[in-house]
Amino acid sequence: MTRTLTWTAARRIALRSQGIGPARRHEEPTAATSRRALRRTLEHTHLLQIDSVSVFARAHHLPVYTRSGAWDPAVLDRASRPGRGRLVHEALAHEAVYTTEEVHALLDFRRRAVAQRDWGNVRGAAEASPRLLPRIIAALEELGPSSAAAISRHLGDTERGEGWGWRRTSSQWVVEYLFRAGCLDCVGRSAQFERLYVAVDDAAERLAELAAGGTSLTGTVPSDVAADASTDPGDLGARHESEVRELVARAARALGIAEISSLADYFRLRTAQVRPAVEELLAGGVLEEVVVRHPAGDRTLLLHRDAPGASPLSVSALVSPFDPIVFHRPRLAHLFDVDYRIGIYTPAAKRTTGYYALPFLHHDLFPARVDLRAARDRGVLEVRGAFREPLPHVPAARRPDEEGMLDALAAELRHAARWQGLDTLEVAVGPGTGSLSSPLRERLADARAS
Repeated sequence: MTRTLTWTAARRIALRSQGIGPARRHEEPTAATSRRALRRTLEHTHLLQIDSVSVFARAHHLPVYTRSGAWDPAVLDRASRPGRGRLVHEALAHEAVYTTEEVHALLDFRRRAVAQRDWGNVRGAAEASPRLLPRIIAALEELGPSSAAAISRHLGDTERGEGWGWRRTSSQWVVEYLFRAGCLDCVGRSAQFERLYVAVDDAAERLAELAAGGTSLTGTVPSDVAADASTDPGDLGARHESEVRELVARAARALGIAEISSLADYFRLRTAQVRPAVEELLAGGVLEEVVVRHPAGDRTLLLHRDAPGASPLSVSALVSPFDPIVFHRPRLAHLFDVDYRIGIYTPAAKRTTGYYALPFLHHDLFPARVDLRAARDRGVLEVRGAFREPLPHVPAARRPDEEGMLDALAAELRHAARWQGLDTLEVAVGPGTGSLSSPLRERLADARAS
C-alpha cells in the first residue's frame, strides 16, 4: 500500500534533507568553523549556484549562511583553488555552480559531449586561426591563472563583435568553449568576477581527442554560448547511464522528497533521460512513491529511503533565490505555496516585491520576503521592502503567528547585517515597500531604543 504523508511533513523532510534545522552560529567565524560549515552544506546540496549580483550577498555565499549562520566566504575562494585543500570545482550543472569533486567527475560526460559540438563563434574563430586552441593553452602555461579577457589581450586579439550583449573577441569565445569542453579549469574569480582559468593536466590529450574525433567546428548552434550545455541532443546517451543514475540518486537524497521534474532539474538533466534511473532506484528500494495530501489535490512524490524524519523545525533564515531549496520554481510553488519571480529581470515599474527579494524561511514555511541592499559605503543594510507571502493554500491555523514571525525576521536581519559587516539597519516605508515594512521598522526601532 502506498504511504501517505501530510503536506507539512513533506515540507519538513525537504528542508531537513537540505541541511536545514541545526542551530546556526552568529558569533565571529573562524577559518576552521567556516570550512566546516561549507563542507556540511555541500554534503547536503552537492552544489552552490553562482551569481554575480552582490546587492546584498552573492548567491553562492548565502546557502552556507542559511544553514550554518555567520561564516567567512573567503574560505570558498580558497576551497576552489587547486591543491590538497580543494573542496569545489566550478562546473555547469544547475547553471554555473561550485560543485564537489565527485559531482564534477560525474559531469565529465557532459563536457566531452560539448567538446564534440560546435558553436558558431568558435567555428569562425577556428577557421580564421587554426592554431588558436593550442595557442590559448600555451598562453595559460605562460601567464598562469588568467581571465578570458587577459588571454585575449596576450594574444593581441582585441576585435569584439558588434551590437549589445555577449560582445567577446574570438579568443574569448574559444576560452569559453575550452572551459565547457573540459580543457580548462576555473580556479577562482577576479575582482571583476571574471573566471580565472588554467589548463587541465590532460588538456593536450583532450585537444588531440577533438582532432582525432573529427571535430570540425562547423556546427550550427546559436551564438549565445551561455545556453546550458545539457541542451545538446547527444550529451546523454546509453553510454552514460551509470553517471545519470548516480546524479539522480544524489539529487534525490539532496531533495529528500520530490517529483521527477525536480530530480531532473537539480543537475539540469532531461526528464525523459532521468526516468530509467528513477525506475531503477524504485526497483532497488532507494526511492519510494508516496502520496502527499495537499489542499489543491493529492500529489505522488518520490521519497528517498535515507530522507530524514518530519520533526518540527525551529529555524528562521534568509534564503537566496538561487538556493537548492527554492531554485526549481514549480517545486517552490507546489511544496511551499510560494510563487516567486525575481525582480532583476523585470522593469522597475512592473516589480511587485523589489529588485532582489530574499525569501524568509520561518519554521517550515516562507511567510515573507525582503528586498535588501547593502550600502557598504555607509555601513547600512537597507530593507527596501518587506512583503507578506499570500500562501493561498495554507490554512489559517497553520500560518505562523505574525507577531512572532516579525520578531524572528527582525532578529535575522540584525544577524545578516553583522555577517556582512554592516552597523545599521534602515527600513523603507511607504508605497511599494510592502505591508510588513512599517511593523518591521517599529520592531527594529524598539530594539535600538532598548
